[in-house]
Amino acid sequence: MLKRHPLSVTIDLKCKDESVLHLTFYYLMNLNVMTVKTKVTTAVEMTTPISAGDLLSPDSLLNCLYPGDHGKKTPNPANQFQFDKVGILTLNDYVTELGHPYVWVQKLGGLHFPKDQPQHTVTADNSLSASHMEMTMKLLRTRLQSRLALHKQFASLEHGIVPVSSECQQLFPAKVVSHLVKWTAITYEDYLELSYTKDIVEAGLAEDTHLYYMALIERGTAKLQAAVVLNPGYSSVPPIFSLCLTWKGERTNNNDDNIRAMESEVSVFYKELSGPKPGYQLLTNQLQRLCVILDVYLETESHDNSVEGPKEFPQEKMCLRLVRGPSRMKPFKFNHPQGFFSHR
Repeated sequence: MLKRHPLSVTIDLKCKDESVLHLTFYYLMNLNVMTVKTKVTTAVEMTTPISAGDLLSPDSLLNCLYPGDHGKKTPNPANQFQFDKVGILTLNDYVTELGHPYVWVQKLGGLHFPKDQPQHTVTADNSLSASHMEMTMKLLRTRLQSRLALHKQFASLEHGIVPVSSECQQLFPAKVVSHLVKWTAITYEDYLELSYTKDIVEAGLAEDTHLYYMALIERGTAKLQAAVVLNPGYSSVPPIFSLCLTWKGERTNNNDDNIRAMESEVSVFYKELSGPKPGYQLLTNQLQRLCVILDVYLETESHDNSVEGPKEFPQEKMCLRLVRGPSRMKPFKFNHPQGFFSHR
């Protein structure tokens, strides 16, 4: 039933940095679908950060190259009848061995399966393959380059270093006290269990095809946890941050409007942080922005005069107004080159 044609086709996509994406295409004769297996080779041997495990793995590298195309089930509607006859529940149980049957793979092979009108025989169409080839190759090359960029960045993040390129230095003030202390990968299930990610989950922005991470940023006794959703289409689709500040209690977007504003600074106003095209520095710039606005949050907190001694977080950032409105919103927008913070 799952027999492959003895001939396969391999395409090697080379990038300017000498890294290569190897794609091997197979044809499953009885199912009349095509599958692909992937492998990445780089010019220099890369040490793999612990959190980067899924970035280049064959199972997730090409996930959702086109929106919704996760390659977990057969695109041919007629296959379900064949599966029922031999007791196969889903093709997903066999993708490690056979390769992923992405929809774009079918189109490169000239196969098209109309969803509303299942057809028993689908023949290959050269014009369909030609019309999708250029766009798909561009997407594949972009996907590889963005994942390799993340791979390098994660190596720094795991050592508590947020890499900021020279082109992006002006996005941040010269002195940033808050610092990253931890960067780890978490599972989809772990993300769902966090109390402060419910809004993202309910909005349908967190799916099991996405990648999930946890950052911990500290300054003094304040600890900021940031749960990050990384869409497979990064950096065209920005990462989404959910925050929880532990300092004099637990503060999230449910009980503190300023935490919600901090989330907006990195997840909504992300275009300010993209840096030079193609924007692969977006994630690290978002993390650096988080360090900056945590400084602003803590330095603009009112000091309890009944407590003797110096403030834990003396104000070092220049702010036009410390708070605004009944919600006491803080000035998180950084203005370069003047170097002051203002409200949006």
